[in-house]
Amino acid sequence: MSRPRVAVVGPTCTGKTRLAVGLALRRQPAELLNADSRQLRSGTAVATFRPTPEELQGVRCHLLDLAPPGAEYTVAQYATAARAALVEVDRRGALPIVVGGSGLYVRALVDGLDFGGAPPDPAARSARTAAAASPQGVRALAAELTRRDPDAAATIDLRNPRRVIRALEILDARPGPLRDARSQPATGGWVLIGLDTVPATHRRWIEERVSRIFRDGSLLREIDGLLAAGVSSEAIAGSGIGYAEGLALRAGEVDAEEAVARTVQRTRRYAKAQRTWFRRDQRIRWLEADSSHAGALADEAAEVIAAVAVR
Repeated sequence: MSRPRVAVVGPTCTGKTRLAVGLALRRQPAELLNADSRQLRSGTAVATFRPTPEELQGVRCHLLDLAPPGAEYTVAQYATAARAALVEVDRRGALPIVVGGSGLYVRALVDGLDFGGAPPDPAARSARTAAAASPQGVRALAAELTRRDPDAAATIDLRNPRRVIRALEILDARPGPLRDARSQPATGGWVLIGLDTVPATHRRWIEERVSRIFRDGSLLREIDGLLAAGVSSEAIAGSGIGYAEGLALRAGEVDAEEAVARTVQRTRRYAKAQRTWFRRDQRIRWLEADSSHAGALADEAAEVIAAVAVR
């Protein structure tokens, strides 16, 4: 195997994009493939912390702006788009670097998982859709998913009725957890690099990042722009952690301090779920993130890749 494919994974707010860009600059030609389910939405860049052109440093990044806020976009649709992008990157002779923390999305590409083949039962879908019309019904559906597949529940937005209903339909149609769904064998040789840091550092990074987007007004400006463009509050709130809190701040329901605290709390819960998901994959080679040694971290990851490439 002379040129493996690479995936940089792990909890949110650990510097995955920075590491992936550092790798790309060391292994040119190389291109990034986004595997963050929130960053693929158009118009919602601030609270999803989608990489800016300055952060990408000229490195091409695919699989952004795939769907508007509120539109249904499934893991199966992502897998189709990601495989097509992977073919193009391979065709150009570039190293593909998948980067993101959405576990199902990463596995859909790396392991050939498919979550779109299970046909829905019309009666069951109708009943679940009716239940999802109320907050109590949504909570009941989320509880059912959590009971039947805790791993999937940890990576799916349980406040998104469409995703919860679709996950339950797949579980209805086939035995076993969603993570074991497979329609084709894994393609190519992959090197999986995980990035994490110690709890105290991670909490500080999350607090600093969340505080910044509320204090500098960038999140509220983005929300105002989306509302002016006709995007509903419901679609905005479902676009990622921080948007519901931003809407509440804009409406005067909470102050900035409370909005930050709620967003930090939700982000930490999400990071815990991501960590649980990825730590179970024994193929991942974990590195410890340290903001003062970003270059050394990229060098370390490049050495891991080089070691695999010469086998």
